[in-house]
Amino acid sequence: MTLDCCLKSAVTRSPVGLVFLLLVLMFGPAPALAKEVLSTADPDVVLYEVTEDMYLKDAASNFVASVVPGGRRTAVAQLSGWAKVGTPLCPWSVLSLSPNATHCTLNATGGDDLSLATGKGTLGGTFAVVVQGDNPVDAPEFVIMTGTFSGDADLSLSLTDQAPIGFITNGVATIDGVPEATFTFAGTFRLPFALDEHGRHHKPRRGRDAFYLNAQSRPVKVNDDERSLGWPTVRLEIDF
Repeated sequence: MTLDCCLKSAVTRSPVGLVFLLLVLMFGPAPALAKEVLSTADPDVVLYEVTEDMYLKDAASNFVASVVPGGRRTAVAQLSGWAKVGTPLCPWSVLSLSPNATHCTLNATGGDDLSLATGKGTLGGTFAVVVQGDNPVDAPEFVIMTGTFSGDADLSLSLTDQAPIGFITNGVATIDGVPEATFTFAGTFRLPFALDEHGRHHKPRRGRDAFYLNAQSRPVKVNDDERSLGWPTVRLEIDF
């Protein structure tokens, strides 16, 4: 109930805010995802890594140009995607404004800090639920809800070339301005990979076919709307 009121009051305190929400719910972009073959269940949230800035550090946290003993990998990424209606980031109250809505648009900025020895570490960042702003043609950008998140990250399978997949555990998220609005989550990273004509893995390339590893350890082709400027993106699935 608190989350519903939080979102509803944030956008209905002015007629302009209400119009923005109606526009995004009726016309906002919803990526066409192969969820039924990628996951055994329908994720509550799907985000795509639009950009990432990655750095290598030594044991003393100095920036280095290559992997060193005791080193770490840190990165900051910008992500965008959607949250399913009925979840903490897209409460059921949106249906009172748009009965056919199935999702809310979500942007996030996240950073991680991983040990190169174990592939494990922590992550955290901020998120924003957005609706259409002053341009009904481009992606939604008018912020109606913000919050923070943190958790433990495990990319050991990916960093050791065992499997292009990673996990988030012990995730905790909060909504700004609503102290009691705290919820937990878990996540799965699906990193894109490429296959040659013999079925051997190689590095994905811009504009070329790429794949995600599904829940049955089989390749599923990356869709065109799962790319950023032609590059296949990391896909993050979250469940509350």
